[in-house]
Amino acid sequence: MKSKLLLSISVILFLIAPSSAQTNNDTAKLSPRSLDSLIFRLMVDYVSADTLALNISEFEKNNISHLGEEHRLVIPILTNPGVYEQDNSSYDKFLPSVYHKEVTQGSPFLIPIYVPGLVVTHSYGIVNKKEFLYNYDKVTGNLLLKKDKESPIAVDRELVNSFCLKLDKGGYIFTRVPLINSNEFFQVINKGPKYSCYKLFKNIFINANQKTNGYITEGKDYDEYQDIETFYLVDEKKEEWSIFELTRKSIRKTFGMQNNAVNKFFKDHRYDAITESMLANLIEEINK
Repeated sequence: MKSKLLLSISVILFLIAPSSAQTNNDTAKLSPRSLDSLIFRLMVDYVSADTLALNISEFEKNNISHLGEEHRLVIPILTNPGVYEQDNSSYDKFLPSVYHKEVTQGSPFLIPIYVPGLVVTHSYGIVNKKEFLYNYDKVTGNLLLKKDKESPIAVDRELVNSFCLKLDKGGYIFTRVPLINSNEFFQVINKGPKYSCYKLFKNIFINANQKTNGYITEGKDYDEYQDIETFYLVDEKKEEWSIFELTRKSIRKTFGMQNNAVNKFFKDHRYDAITESMLANLIEEINK
C-alpha cells in the first residue's frame, strides 16, 4: 500500500514568520557559529522553563492517527552511516496464514501528542506562536505542525534550521548538522566549544509476519514501528565526527582510551547506567 500523504505537504514558514520572527540588530554581526550557540541557549531555556500541564498519559499515546505510514515487511540494512536500505520480504504463499492481528506496536511519532515549541528559520527568524503545536515524524524526518483542531501538516523542511519541542519536563532540541548530513534534523544531546553530541532518529514500519502450518506458529502477530537510533560525536575544533554506541566501551574508544577526563568521569559514575542524560553530563564536563 502506497504512503498516504498528509492533508497538506508543507507550510511556508516565511509566510507566518513576519509577525513572530524577531531579529536583533546586534545578532546580525555575529558569526553563524555564534548565532547557532545563541539559538541553542535560547531553546535550552525554553524547554527548561516551568512545567507545562500537557498531561501526556498512556491513554493519549496512540491518539495520533498514523498518517504517511507505508506498510511493508522490511529488514533494515546499514549501508552508510545513518543510512538504511530496506530488504523487502513476503510470506510463504504455500502455507496458510490465519491468525489474530494485535494492536500496532510503537509509533512513527516522537511524542504521543502535539506540544508547544519554537522554530528557527534559515534566516534565524524565531517562530513562537501559542496556537501552534508540533510533533516530529521519525519515518519521514519531518516537523509536523498542528493549529487548533485542524489536521497536521508537514513544515517545509528546507526553510527550517532548528526547532525544539516542549514536554511536561524538559523537551527535545533538533538542529541541522551540515558536517554530518545537511538534509537531516539531529536531536541535540549536548553542544559545546570542544565537543557536541547528536542523535539521529530513523523509524521503519514492519508488517506482521506470523504464519502457521497448523502445528507450528512463527513470527509476530502485530505490525510494528521499529526505532533505529544513531549517536554521533562531533569534534568541533577538528571538524570531524564519529558514530558510537551508548556503552562505556564504545564511548571510551571514540574519545580515546587514554582520555583522562572520560576515564575520571566514568570512575566517578561507575555504578550509573549509561543513559542520554549521563552522556549529556559527560560532554558538559569535557567541554569545561
